[in-house]
Amino acid sequence: MERIWMDETELFYQVRLQLHASVCSSSQEVYMQDETLQELIDSIAGFNNTWGKKPVIWELFDSDADEQKISLTFTLIDRTGTIQVDVHIHDEWQHDPFDHFRAAFRFKTTMGQLDDLSAQLKRFILREIDHVASLHER
Repeated sequence: MERIWMDETELFYQVRLQLHASVCSSSQEVYMQDETLQELIDSIAGFNNTWGKKPVIWELFDSDADEQKISLTFTLIDRTGTIQVDVHIHDEWQHDPFDHFRAAFRFKTTMGQLDDLSAQLKRFILREIDHVASLHER
């Protein structure tokens, strides 16, 4: 994720969210606020605190573009801390019948990668960094 534009009030910003797996790749530009990323941080913390007993779903809806939805589902798949991340993307511009993108794919990562993601997102919210690179496919 990379911050590419910020409102002068710093209340919202645009990010380029890049999601990659061996079979699929997506680069989506979305507007969001710190609260959206804080929800992801809180979801990851809850997932880690229960050792992944229940899958966690984080959904991103671009408030300025109702037709853009991104969902990440984190599921613990073994006792060694391997996490499966299911990605669902629906990006459709109503005014252009040919500008549609839908994808569903998954990749594996680790609990440690989730911890790293949370730490980077906290720094991103504090404006210490403008780029987050985490959740590498295992």
